Amino acid sequence: MPGVLANVDYEEPLTKYRIREVLIEARRHSISYIDKMKQEALADSFYVHYRQPILRMPRENEDMETSIWRFVVSTYIRSEAYNEISRITRLNGRLSRVMALKLLKVYNSILSKMDRNESFRQMVESAMDQRSSSHRESRMNLEREIKSLINFYVGNMKKVSDTVNKVKMLFGESVGHEIADILLSTDIDPYRLRLISMLNSLIKLIVDTRYVVDTIEDVDAERVGTIGGVKRMTKASELKDMIPSERMLMKFAKPVFAYKLAMGNVLVRERRAVRRPKIYMLIDKSGSMFYTVNINIFEVGAVSKITWATALAVILAMKGGSLVVRFFDQQVYPMLVNKKDIIRMLLSLIPLGGTDITNAVRSAIQDATEKPSLKDYKLVIITDGEDDNIDPSVFNKAKTLFRSVKVLLVGGENSVIEDNVDTIKIQELTSDSLSHVIRKI
Repeated sequence: MPGVLANVDYEEPLTKYRIREVLIEARRHSISYIDKMKQEALADSFYVHYRQPILRMPRENEDMETSIWRFVVSTYIRSEAYNEISRITRLNGRLSRVMALKLLKVYNSILSKMDRNESFRQMVESAMDQRSSSHRESRMNLEREIKSLINFYVGNMKKVSDTVNKVKMLFGESVGHEIADILLSTDIDPYRLRLISMLNSLIKLIVDTRYVVDTIEDVDAERVGTIGGVKRMTKASELKDMIPSERMLMKFAKPVFAYKLAMGNVLVRERRAVRRPKIYMLIDKSGSMFYTVNINIFEVGAVSKITWATALAVILAMKGGSLVVRFFDQQVYPMLVNKKDIIRMLLSLIPLGGTDITNAVRSAIQDATEKPSLKDYKLVIITDGEDDNIDPSVFNKAKTLFRSVKVLLVGGENSVIEDNVDTIKIQELTSDSLSHVIRKI
């Protein structure tokens, strides 16, 4: 028996492979009736997200299970949530599979309730039987039940697609798909909205900062050419840097340009050495870092300390500086070296646990000891300073291994830190404070 979509070949090997993928994931998520569902329904749950769905016309004597599944799918397709979701999942196998499970949970709940509640079963059967006197009323009741389940399992997707598009524009398709996976896999609406709020704050900070990292200078760090003043051309490779007036001569007064070229008087823009920093960054991810600076609570739309800190790391990663990032609370988490992993970590963090700055700095010291190339790096610690048990000797040890040691004290105070290490105090979580810090570290 084919499924309810007209544009799916249920016998195609790829379709069977998709069915197997959905089945494995559904079992892993303990969807109780999954082994009783027809395989065609598993295919439908995937392809309704993967491509534009075309519903097949009902067949004569269609069985009850297929009729119920058709009604679930058609109700879902008409929903506002599906309109938002389909923009993200289209032609993406991973995201289509994530959302297939949510749709199957809706269907699973209907089947489960029918088994447990005889009056509900009768209502569903009446909804599917056009000859029933209560067909219309039962159908409306069933539709309300399905919409309620969609709202519960799928949630509010209104802001998801817009946020994912922003991420793709700023960070690229790969990061966008990673973020979409996290947001769609999140089952709790308030938590998803919190992640979206953090992402939007992160994006705004990065865009508003306008990548001022280009202006960083650091004596012994890697050199990257950037345009500076004007000089006489000394080699053919500098032709691409000719000033506009020389380009005009080359185009409209070739003899004059040839003479200047022969005499070595062609003017080009000078490329001066701008040095990218090498930075080893420790970012505090304890519970208090998820709050804002002024009111010390989480507020939707406001910039949290952890978001500001992550924005700093992402900007440095985007502009090609050598960067190592470790998040920490009472323990220290694995090294991260690219923007995708840093952003993914931000959205995966749970605001739990206290702060152990001493342990974090010791981990950095151990890394620099085991990997001598890190000794050319600056150590930058970002924290709100909520730690009463700091051993100041770790800062002295770090100073002997790293090129410099600085603490960015975000919205807090700590006398041990301020007395023992170069400290920059951050009181406003804005793009201006980011720009200031980028120049100072």
